[in-house]
Amino acid sequence: MKTILLTNDDGFYSQGLTALQTELEKQYSVWVVAPDREMSAISMALTLNRPLRVKQIAEKVFAVNGTTSDCVNIAIQKILPRPPDIVVSGMNLGENLSEDVFFSGTVGGAFSGHLYGIPSLAISLIAGLGHSQPQEFQFDLGARIASRILERLLSCLHGNVVYNLNIPFPNRGEITFTRLGSKHYTPDIIERIDPRGRPYYWIGTGAPSYAGSEGSDVWAVQNGFVSLSIIQYDLNSKEELQRLAAAFNGFSL
Repeated sequence: MKTILLTNDDGFYSQGLTALQTELEKQYSVWVVAPDREMSAISMALTLNRPLRVKQIAEKVFAVNGTTSDCVNIAIQKILPRPPDIVVSGMNLGENLSEDVFFSGTVGGAFSGHLYGIPSLAISLIAGLGHSQPQEFQFDLGARIASRILERLLSCLHGNVVYNLNIPFPNRGEITFTRLGSKHYTPDIIERIDPRGRPYYWIGTGAPSYAGSEGSDVWAVQNGFVSLSIIQYDLNSKEELQRLAAAFNGFSL
């Protein structure tokens, strides 16, 4: 039986994680190691300035007072009896599209597994993107869709990429394989005054703007497709390095 390490950034109590755990336990040995509270938008942050506590909630279910990446590292090194066959992070309550992958705790959890050479999948649910009417997350259906996709992935995945799955509601019941589109934020900075007369600030995401041609993750979910992307951990650009080298041709210090 395949072993899955399941984590998230919404906390071990999240409906998305619980629904996915229930569905995956029908076929796999599932270990849950997740933050004890919401840890969104933390990417691969590690807790370095205080000790971490691990609390066992149930058999093979653990809550950590740290980040998603903390959870994955502790799980692999200290909790699981052996490395899992795959790390699954999610299901996140909200999209992780395009630029989201750089700061998403959900995607960060998957990348943390990737750094151990373990195949990793980030899963996010989307409610109503591109639709004028409000939509609700469909946790059980999302878990079933994710499980079916995971079953197929397990026959072909490897450890040098991260898989990023976004499941919109409503959807066509079809999957498409996508590149990253474009999603830009202009954060809301809210300034207020504390009781001692000192200013403080809250940062919000603001209303993002989306762009993506056909074949992008943004286009896919806006048109009701389940989107599966591959994120390769290589931030190098051969062309830009060549351009930079040409610009410095003949340069000396």
